Amino acid sequence: MSIRQLLGLYSRILNELIQRGVVRSRNAPAGDLAESVVAKAYRGELAPQSEKSWDVRAAGGTLLQVKCRVIEPGSRRTQVYSPFRSWSFDACVFVILNSVTYDIEQAVEVPAGQVKTAARASSWVAGHRITVSQTRAGIDGAVDVTARLREAYEAMDRREQTQVV
Repeated sequence: MSIRQLLGLYSRILNELIQRGVVRSRNAPAGDLAESVVAKAYRGELAPQSEKSWDVRAAGGTLLQVKCRVIEPGSRRTQVYSPFRSWSFDACVFVILNSVTYDIEQAVEVPAGQVKTAARASSWVAGHRITVSQTRAGIDGAVDVTARLREAYEAMDRREQTQVV
């Protein structure tokens, strides 16, 4: 396929994912996908698209920020999540997706206070940053929610498959 054909296919795929409610924008789908999976896993609701401080309101009212990175298997490169520019959330769910399969490799929930303690200020991005290696190594107070998110992701996928058939 040519570059334009590939990009046209990508556009059609994004359109389908938007119609199915899996993603909400035409940006790279990883962030929207992670937010949708977290919303399902926590029986919550997605924040309005203009909300800057949190992404999901969990069933119990907890405000969750969601940060996602797509990582190539075996990669040793330093990977950094998008910056925090606000601390108006209760916890952050960090999600690592496999770049080949888009499977969830790891997901951890970290209380906002612990995220703030672990994050490093970066004047370059006018915010605070956390690296993938930090979440993989473990941040104080982190709870592994990988199985919970995988289960929600599988349920979303099964539901879509039965609706398509």
